[in-house]
Formats: sequence, C-alpha cells, structure tokens
Amino acid sequence: MIKGDVASDHVPIGAPRRQVTTAIDAVLVIANLAVMAGWLTGHPLLDSPSEPVMSLFTALSLLIMVLVRQARIHVETWPMALSLAMSGLVLGGNASSILMLAVMPPELWASVSGLVLTSTMTSIGLILFCCYDFVIALRETPESAFIMDDMLIHLALVPGGLSLLGYLLGNPTYLSVHADPRVGISLLEMVLLGLYAVSAIVSNPRLFLWRFLSSGWTNRLVFAFLFANQFAAPVVVALLLSTRGSAGPGIELFVMLAGVVTTLSFLLLQARLHRRVLRPLEPANR
Repeated sequence: MIKGDVASDHVPIGAPRRQVTTAIDAVLVIANLAVMAGWLTGHPLLDSPSEPVMSLFTALSLLIMVLVRQARIHVETWPMALSLAMSGLVLGGNASSILMLAVMPPELWASVSGLVLTSTMTSIGLILFCCYDFVIALRETPESAFIMDDMLIHLALVPGGLSLLGYLLGNPTYLSVHADPRVGISLLEMVLLGLYAVSAIVSNPRLFLWRFLSSGWTNRLVFAFLFANQFAAPVVVALLLSTRGSAGPGIELFVMLAGVVTTLSFLLLQARLHRRVLRPLEPANR
C-alpha cells in the first residue's frame, strides 16, 4: 500500500455469515438486474398503470449497494474510498429524487410514461441504509453507549413496516403513492428491501444487537416482544380500528412510532449498561 492511502474496509466475518450474506445478495443481484432489464427493454417487471411499480433507479441503487457490500466482504484490497464514493452516489441520487418529487410539478414527471421515479419513502430507507454503510465502513462498532449503526439499521426498517401497513389497509399514504400511482412502494420492492436489511444485519457481527441477543434467552424474548410491539401491534390495531381503502395516517402510525422509540430507547439503555460493565474500574487513588 502506498503511503497516505486509506486502508481497506474489508470485513472479516465467519464463513457461515459470509455464505448466508452471499446467498441473499445473489438473489438481490439477480432480481435487481431483472428489474433493470425490464425497464431497458420497455417491459417493466410487474408493470401496472394503477399500482406502484419498482423503479429502475431503485433497482440500480440496491444493485450498487449489494455489490459494494460483497466487495467489502470478499476483496481484501477493496479500497474504502470506493465504498464511500459508491454509497455517496446512491445517497445523493436518492436525495435528489426526494427533492425532485417535492419541487417539480406532479403533472410533469407523471406525464412521462417511460419513467417511474423512486418514491420518497423508498428513498428515505435507501438513504438510511447508505448512512449505515458509511458508519460501518469508517470504523468498527465501538464499545459505546451510542450505537449509531444499530439505530440506523433499525430506522431503515421503518419504511418497510409502513409499506406493509399500506398493503394490508390499501392505504396509498403508507405506500408513498404520489400523483403518478406507479410511484410508490411495490410488493417486489418491499421484499427486496427486506432481504437487503436481513443481509446487512447478518453480515455485521459487531452490531450491539448480536451481543445483546447472545447474552441469554431472556434477552431474546424481550427483544422479540419489542419487535412484535413495533411491527405486529400496529398491524393488529390497523385491522381492528382502521377502514380499508382510506388515505392518510391513522392511529396505527402512532402505535408504530411509539414502538420504534421504545425499541431504540431500550437498546440505547442496554448499550449504556453494557458499557459500564465492561469499563475497567478506575483505582480509587492514583
């Protein structure tokens, strides 16, 4: 390595984790290439004029992120600068997509039949995934009470949870549907984002969540309860109290937000306690 070069951000993980991550990412690569090929040939995958369709730009973003992760895992000489550049490209593109949807007249981009933009909620999820990639590329997860990578990966799951509510309730707001009904979170998109999140979690054994879950069955049961409170409870509330087909946020949204805050607060407190246990006791007298 030439003097002054930034070290590689190669991720040494165990063989089982590497195999599972590679298998999931292989499925993601094939699926995203199929979506991109559909758009480029003029036959979008699962195309519908009245329902969300997975955007070419979403597929390209996921493909870049997956390839960067595989390079970080398998190529020891993979440069950190390239990881940061590619993640920055995806982040900037999705930030631009959010801005475009916000400021451009809806009639303008909705009139372009051969183009479907990435929905705002999808872009938010992808941006959070990119921020997570920045964090794990720049440094290993420290023994810190502020578990930034755990928080980012957890927040990145929220758009998927909302989109699930959108499909169950037929609510276009949760599906991030815009003036063009094709711009939103499609079912295929939801599945691929979920697979990406699973692969991201499996490929990072340094997450505090893994240390917490490995401490015993009590911790696993507690986290299972919190996870169900965050994603299952809003579904139950929505099915009981919300009207299918109605637009706009309902009480289930606030139940989910309460679950997110509860889970993150709990993990932060546990990280703080874990930090205090591991911190060596300072001598009373120096």
